[in-house]
Amino acid sequence: MAKITLEVPEELSQQQRRNELLKEIAQAENEYSQGNVRRGSVADLMAELDKIKCNN
Repeated sequence: MAKITLEVPEELSQQQRRNELLKEIAQAENEYSQGNVRRGSVADLMAELDKIKCNN
């Protein structure tokens, strides 16, 4: 019985994580389709963050 008790919460947790991932994927696809995504290197990202930091 203990095995069944432990498997159900684990399966629920896995399903919840899958659902979260599906939502994140849908959001990312939506952002991409709207052109709200930029490509660049880590250095590009850091430079952009420095610009934002300096403007505040």
